[in-house]
Amino acid sequence: MKGCITMKNSILSVLVISLFLAVLSTQDSIGEVQYTRMGAIAGENGTGDVGPFEGIKGLECPTDYKAGQFLPNPYKDEEPLFRIDHTNVDQYKERLSPGQIARLRKNKFYYMNVYPTHRNTEYIEEFYAATEASHKTSRVDDKNILQGYQGGIPFPYPENALEAIWNVKRPYMGDDAFNHECRRVVSPSGRIKKTMRKTLVFMCDERRLRSKVENPDAISYKIKSLYTYPADEKGTTYLTFGYIDDNRLEDAWLYLPTLRRVRRAPTMVGGGQLDGESTMDDLGNEFRGPVNDWNWKLLGRREMYIPVNNFDLWEIGTPDDKECLPGDIDPTRARYELRRVWAVEGTPREGLDHPYGKRVGYYDEDTWQPAAADRYDRRGNLWRMLEFYTSYDYCQKFRIVPAIIYLNLESGRYELSGGCRTEETITSIYDTDLDPGDFTVQALRKLGR
Repeated sequence: MKGCITMKNSILSVLVISLFLAVLSTQDSIGEVQYTRMGAIAGENGTGDVGPFEGIKGLECPTDYKAGQFLPNPYKDEEPLFRIDHTNVDQYKERLSPGQIARLRKNKFYYMNVYPTHRNTEYIEEFYAATEASHKTSRVDDKNILQGYQGGIPFPYPENALEAIWNVKRPYMGDDAFNHECRRVVSPSGRIKKTMRKTLVFMCDERRLRSKVENPDAISYKIKSLYTYPADEKGTTYLTFGYIDDNRLEDAWLYLPTLRRVRRAPTMVGGGQLDGESTMDDLGNEFRGPVNDWNWKLLGRREMYIPVNNFDLWEIGTPDDKECLPGDIDPTRARYELRRVWAVEGTPREGLDHPYGKRVGYYDEDTWQPAAADRYDRRGNLWRMLEFYTSYDYCQKFRIVPAIIYLNLESGRYELSGGCRTEETITSIYDTDLDPGDFTVQALRKLGR
């Protein structure tokens, strides 16, 4: 059978360690600077408004917690320190991306409420052990391909842009994951096109940490998406295989309930677009295309206001037109904090057919996950900006993404992933022991019987 095949779980027993060792490893001190086990600077910045890494300390999982529940906001009683909007954006521009600045100037109703910084994201111990192992063995070969990777973060201390972008290309997803997804494309006048789906992800590569797999076809991940809304798309199901070989395109199959048949889906390359404001290599983790499509430049660390700890971004039952306003989302419940981020720039290699002339991603140093991004057209003009509104599931020990916005700064049209929260929808669930047999073309064909 094609693909990765699960074997008996072999969960490693983890020794109880002190909080200090959960934050700092014995090898994570370079000169006078101490680092977290992710390679982030552990201490505060010079002014104290980026605090030290605090981890999960003080975050207690509710006794009645069930996987998928939205967790209580541990910072609900905090008040914003200040607000950034079109009237004072120049005062804070050194800590904003060009896209954030353009957004605030264009959409005068949008603002950024800035709260105290809480650097709280921790992962399971297996993840840190894998990161330590990868730190010793990972390398980028002469064809720019990652070698020696053993899971976790390949390069917690990146020395160049290729190492940094491989950190982005290998996000931690658990062994598998399940999520309800809502996607809305909003016209400048406020007209909303909405789709909803259930998405299941099954990991096959080295990022799978809790169980062993056989992987004869060198598959990196499998994704199955089942559409539940609108009515004319309900039941439509996509199955996608991504491969460890970074130069190999994804394979995809489509089940159409109206035909009760499975069809091979066309392969969408990096610059391909559907009906929204994202390209295929924008989706998910901000960059998912081939590394060799781009020339990369490491811009280094910088301090930046980014949307994090967004536990209360969405309320149950909020109508679409209250979440999605003409031109932008409602900023009322969004939370920003000052963090350190890694900035990485990409320009297309000669001959690449892509709408972007430059891409810049900003990645939270505590997670190596995307926080924001800027997109430039082929003429060099700032075109789109992205923001990833995140929170931390301190029960599952995973970073959650309640929303992603892809905003066209020229037209005012945007694509929003997230929201539409109801009593039935849940947040992401990780390590659920999904059946690998559900991620096959044969299983997709059974939907038509």
